[in-house]
Amino acid sequence: MSRPGDWNCRSCQHLNFQRRDSCQRCGDSKYGDRIDFGAFGGRGGSSFGLTGSDVRPGDWYCAAANCGAHNFASRSSCFKCGAFKDDLAGGYNSDILRSRAFGGSGRPGWKSGDWICSRSPSF
Repeated sequence: MSRPGDWNCRSCQHLNFQRRDSCQRCGDSKYGDRIDFGAFGGRGGSSFGLTGSDVRPGDWYCAAANCGAHNFASRSSCFKCGAFKDDLAGGYNSDILRSRAFGGSGRPGWKSGDWICSRSPSF
């Protein structure tokens, strides 16, 4: 459901809140200029890294195969694929986000710097 001022990304057609200056999904600028978060140690276009105010306590990442979408804490199912949070053993939660924010690897077996590619069918 969109609200006045929300906008669709020119690159990936993702619906973004008005407050965002870059696309939550692909990182492209609201104004047409690509923002390279990689230059700042980020993940260049992925919404799955810690991006400041975009990730809040309790938010979680979908653990379903080929998804990995960032979901708000209020969601019980993934906005992208519909998988239920409770059915996803190993899904991200606020504790994992906190561990990742303080140098943890996030998922079991992941190494520092590993990330989920939003444009790849496998990760």
